Amino acid sequence: MKSLLKKCVLFNNTFARINTVRLASSKSDVQKKEEAKNVEDIKVKTNIVVEKFGAITTLNIDRQNTRNSLDEATLREMTEAINAFDKDAEAKVLVFNGEGGSFCSGFDLDEVEEKGYNTLIDAAARFRHRPLCVKPTIAAVSGYAVGEGFELALACDLRVIEDTAIIGCLGRRFGAPQSLYGARRLTSLIGLSRALDLLMTGRPISGTDANIMGLAHKLTTTGTALGESIKLAKSLVKFPQNALIMDKLAAVNSQLNPNSEESMRDEAIMNSLLGSALEDLKQGIKKFQGGIGKHGKFYKLSEVPLKDWELEESLEETTIKLDDENKDKKA
Repeated sequence: MKSLLKKCVLFNNTFARINTVRLASSKSDVQKKEEAKNVEDIKVKTNIVVEKFGAITTLNIDRQNTRNSLDEATLREMTEAINAFDKDAEAKVLVFNGEGGSFCSGFDLDEVEEKGYNTLIDAAARFRHRPLCVKPTIAAVSGYAVGEGFELALACDLRVIEDTAIIGCLGRRFGAPQSLYGARRLTSLIGLSRALDLLMTGRPISGTDANIMGLAHKLTTTGTALGESIKLAKSLVKFPQNALIMDKLAAVNSQLNPNSEESMRDEAIMNSLLGSALEDLKQGIKKFQGGIGKHGKFYKLSEVPLKDWELEESLEETTIKLDDENKDKKA
């Protein structure tokens, strides 16, 4: 009997939750439960779409008619989504993405004129956190990432950038400063000389140039930034998270928060994670002693079959044996 696909759409004021349930008479209850765990949980708001894929959350800006510019409503929706990610114990990595081929074109200038620049800065206060989130964040950069959109990409821990992307401080043309700590973050990433070049001239650069400067964790082709970002997120999820977060906070604080309140706050978080990190380390030692992860391998770190995205970066060893006849001929 063929499988039937049933979609249940529930609307509730600000968002719609879409759950896809696959029913099959030939499948066992265990299989159905396993499928239910992998169902995508989608929350649709006015200007953003939040999706969950297991431990990975994607936040998609969806204002395509303005190249995903940020108005006050969008900024407040994003703030709510980021805070929800922070509080979700099951969520491990947050990926920022722009729908329709552009990451983000910065503040909506029409709304800046209507409501004033400070109104949007206040709505974007969450983006000034250093780091943006305690847990890992990734920017999937395609199309335009300019103005405050450039600052959002800089606020993320890692950036997957398409080679045709356009990146820069284009607000220089209109007298807009980097008000979300973009100048400080840019300087910490690529150095003072290159940062001053981009900040003072406002000139746009391509994704290829951004990669050469050191802004990209990975350079990819047009249309693949989101997929590559999710692949990268999967590679982070498989690691013990406590030590990963501790090392991330230490690195960020060394550059962005020396002797600040944020540094003291994150120091307390790091100390609170230490006990759990040591427990993770004990388990890691047992895995290593059992042969997992030896010889610098980053695959097969757990007792599960390799996924397709892991196989792509795995090294295969091939042994060639010569027949006895071939050996005799060569002799």
